[in-house]
Order: sequence, then C-alpha cells, then structure tokens
Amino acid sequence: MKRLLRAMLAALVVAGACAPAAPALAGDDLAFDPRITSIARLLAGVAPDYALHARIAADPGWQAHRDWLAPRWERLRASRLQAIEAWRDEALAGERSRCRTLFYPFSGPDFLNAYLLFPSCDTYVFLGLEPPGALPEIDRLGPGEAAQTLRDMRAALGDLLAHNFFMTKRMAEQLHTPRIRGVLPVMLASMGVIRVRVVSLRPYELATLPGVAVTFFHPDIGKPQTLYYLSADLSDAGLRAHPALAHYLDGLAPAAVLVKSASYLLHRPTFTRTRDTVLRVADVLVQDDTGVPYRTLREQGWTVRLYGNYGGPIPLFAAYRQPDLEGAFRGRAAAHRLPFAFGYKGSRDGSIAMVARIAGR
Repeated sequence: MKRLLRAMLAALVVAGACAPAAPALAGDDLAFDPRITSIARLLAGVAPDYALHARIAADPGWQAHRDWLAPRWERLRASRLQAIEAWRDEALAGERSRCRTLFYPFSGPDFLNAYLLFPSCDTYVFLGLEPPGALPEIDRLGPGEAAQTLRDMRAALGDLLAHNFFMTKRMAEQLHTPRIRGVLPVMLASMGVIRVRVVSLRPYELATLPGVAVTFFHPDIGKPQTLYYLSADLSDAGLRAHPALAHYLDGLAPAAVLVKSASYLLHRPTFTRTRDTVLRVADVLVQDDTGVPYRTLREQGWTVRLYGNYGGPIPLFAAYRQPDLEGAFRGRAAAHRLPFAFGYKGSRDGSIAMVARIAGR
C-alpha cells in the first residue's frame, strides 16, 4: 500500500494530454465510471485521464485550483500520510486480512484517514450529521460557475489539508454552499487524489435517514469496495427515534471501529447507546482520546496499546481530561511512538492513539 502514496505524488504531476476514456484499468478486470472518477480527480486538483475533460484541465480556473492544491497535498503526504501508512503496517499488521467492515461514527467526510488506516475492508460505514449532498457536475458548468465551485471546494478541503480533521462548525458553512453540498464532494476528492476509481454512486436510505453509497476500487487492492454514508444523529435520543439504525449498527459486528476528533461525544451521558454499540460490535478499536473513555475500556476487559504522548484535551474540551489515561502513559514500561498528528492537537508531540482489542473476538 505504500504504492498508494507514491502514486498520489505522481498523480499530482500534470499530464501533457488526457488519455482516451477506458472502462477499466490496464491489467484490471474491474469496470469503473470514467466520468465520475474524472470529476473526483478534477475536484482534487489532479489532472484527469478522461479525454472529455481535457477542456476543463486546460481552463485557467481549474489550473489555479490545481496549483493551489498540489503543494498542500504534497505537504500532507510528506508530513502525515506516509507516517500513517508506516504506523498502520506495524500497529495494525493483522487487521488488513481480517477487516470486513469499518465503522466510523462521527466521520464527516474523512475518507482519507479511514482508507489509509484500513485499506482492505469490503465495506465502510460512515455516520455524521452532515447531509450526503451531491456530486458537483463541474463538466456541465460554465467557466465562471466552475471557477466558483472550485473555490468553494478549496475552502471545504482546507481543514483536512491544514489539520487532518474537519471542524464541525466550519463544515456547517463549507458543505452548505450553492455549489458544494454535503460530504460527497470532499469524499470524492479524497478518492481522486489517491487514484481510487469510482464504480457507481447511488442514493442510500435507511428508514428515512438519507445517505449515499459509493462503490469503488483501488488498483493496489484489486476488489470492489463500498462506502455507505448515512446522515444520522447518534445521540441516545437520535437512536430512540430511529430504532432501525440501532439494529443496523448491531448488525455490523464484527467490525473495525475508528473514532477520532469526535468532540468527546462518547464520554457524555447523552451518547451511551452509541458507546455501548461500539463496544459491542468492535473487534478492534482505533481511537484518540475523544473516543470511548480509557477507564471504560479497561473496566470492560479491553487490552489497550497506547501510542504518542498524552497532554490532555485542547482548552475547548478541558472538562474531558482523563487522569487514569494520563497515569497509564506515565506508567508505560516502553514508549510506543506515534509518528503523525492524530486528533485535535495538530502535532505529533501532543497526539495519542489507542489500539484496543478484547479477547474472544
């Protein structure tokens, strides 16, 4: 999978000409949608390989978009994404062949981190409050409207590029413009920058909860994979209002679970049902300190491997400091390095990750 990030860098080099459209990659038997795949690349500022989009790649508005994004993607790759892959290969070595489903509550549009950590799952289930939204059909817009769409796209990607997480309040503005609506544009751009090929997009609904299903594949993985995103309230009240969602989440077991930058919601008494669901369905849990409280994991018999350096929450969430977690870091016989920023701290020195497992799953 290190080829994935090397290819990401290569993809940022502008092609001199667009290749003819093809229904499948050379050497692959997997068909994909060349237009949607190309739109994903255009949104990411990556040169398209779809002949019908050559005129867009030649437009000064798109070239400005590419020139703004390319160095930022490269900085993200060099500073974090390569380190995530290296850490994953060590800390999650056994999960690649085991993972069937990844459950990512409070995900927003964060496809990139989820896929780098768990690239081989058959199914990805993301949930967040943000609407699924729609694909910006940039190839059907005039130059002026296309340029404004791309400006909005750069704003929507800004927090991912600068911090490697999305800020809830800012998403309320960035993912609700007349041109960029919902999480789908950002998820597709994240796919475009790492050479993911989109097979299909379709609406997905669960008991009136709106969502989207994206079937895709990466040539390094070589199999169809599907991402389901649902717009849902995961509070206790939200799950009571949608019992079909609670039943659906229970059916994900056994799953890998990822929780990061989650506003410490699983620490709150109003999110006990989702916390219990995570503990019930997970066979491996990767999280920062905003996930299931460390004390809860230990009391319920989970083995927790700690990485990084715990310095407590950022000031906004100071009430969620975990003295027992702080003590666990002080008492470690051997330090486990975390070579990338993970969560709200925005730096390696202040970030932590936990990899939790429980016997018998």
